Amino acid sequence: MPNDPWNRDSQPGHNPDYFYPHGSYGNNPSGSPEPPRRGSGRTIALVAAFLVAAILFSVLTGVIVFAVLKGPALEGRFALPTLPGGPEIREQTKPTEQDQLPAQTADPGATDQDFSISDLIDGQRTAGRSLSIVEIARLGKPAVVAINTETLVSSPFGESGLVPAAGSGFILTQDGYIVTNHHVVAGARTISVVLDNGDAYDADWVGSDPANDLAVLKITGQDLPTVRLGQSSDLEVGELAVAIGNPLGELSGTVTAGIISALDRAVTIDGQTLYLLQTDAAINAGNSGGALFNSFGEVIGINTAKNAGTGIEGLGFAIPVDHAKPIIETIIRSGSLPGKPRIGLYTQDIDERMASDYDLPVGVYITQVEPGSPADEAGLRQGDVIIAINGQEALTTAAINEVKNQFAPGDAIDLTIIRDGREQILSVILGEDIA
Repeated sequence: MPNDPWNRDSQPGHNPDYFYPHGSYGNNPSGSPEPPRRGSGRTIALVAAFLVAAILFSVLTGVIVFAVLKGPALEGRFALPTLPGGPEIREQTKPTEQDQLPAQTADPGATDQDFSISDLIDGQRTAGRSLSIVEIARLGKPAVVAINTETLVSSPFGESGLVPAAGSGFILTQDGYIVTNHHVVAGARTISVVLDNGDAYDADWVGSDPANDLAVLKITGQDLPTVRLGQSSDLEVGELAVAIGNPLGELSGTVTAGIISALDRAVTIDGQTLYLLQTDAAINAGNSGGALFNSFGEVIGINTAKNAGTGIEGLGFAIPVDHAKPIIETIIRSGSLPGKPRIGLYTQDIDERMASDYDLPVGVYITQVEPGSPADEAGLRQGDVIIAINGQEALTTAAINEVKNQFAPGDAIDLTIIRDGREQILSVILGEDIA
């Protein structure tokens, strides 16, 4: 278990063995110790109890925060619904401090302008007969790697230290491009990769896409073992699914099997709605970024999330590889992605119950408009309720984003809103989200 970078060798405290020495105390003729007055003793006891409680609370808080931060990189957190007056939901959630891009600078030589996913797939063997789980494990395990990171975090005491975390990934090319999740390497000061055979490498960060939880790393190597990419669009519910990864950050090369439980499952993670493959193959903390294989030993998903609620079992998710391919290709070619279209709103979904409670129309309530944003320039205001985009009913933030993300910065969209009980249409010229 890693050493606690914030551990203190000693903590301030009082001496429980304090006593009055024998001798004369004021007007006490007996010379024996005179007990303090009752009122004074009660005050001292209350002050001491308060100080002890404060110290214990501070220490306990620090221990809990450190225990959470020092563990393996956990899967994405599932968003909870909020009510008006609660935390704001942004139209496009910005990465939090923990989710910022890696602190190290990408190696300019890590990109490859000529890289093509199509060329890579064309050079791989086509799917043949169905394989046994043993054969899939034998084929896939050498190319699935453990990823270890160190991230600089601060304690409640104002101190800072490097905290280790772990995840998974898989080798895409023989010269060392590795695919993983963005949240596995987000904010990392150092990244290292360990292959199934025990070989270890320092890794360069090539680029990330936080919105789709994808990242690409690069290690220096030749003739490295690689995975074969399949087509997630060909999947059917009930097909075999085999997950390989590094659960708990210390069980590298773990193989679990199940089936494809659902396709295109809408899952909201950290404010982002992703359409994922659902599987009952065991996926735990540390499996993030690992590969999900089909019955032909091909990667059809990148493991990204697990609902670990009490009493929940067999509920894992993976990014469909067909969705990931163009993102991976763009990152390897340029190290970055074009900015996504942006409106510039904070919003709160209003369902029928909330509409009744707050006397509002069902739709997307605007809680804040960013000054100078496309929404501001279009005349949108706090208190407006969006009910449609481009004439298509859109009563949730996710529905608006789904349509909006089909456009590029500079394109125009029409938002239908309710303002002061009247319906009107405002045209918005989309900006670019470069965060």
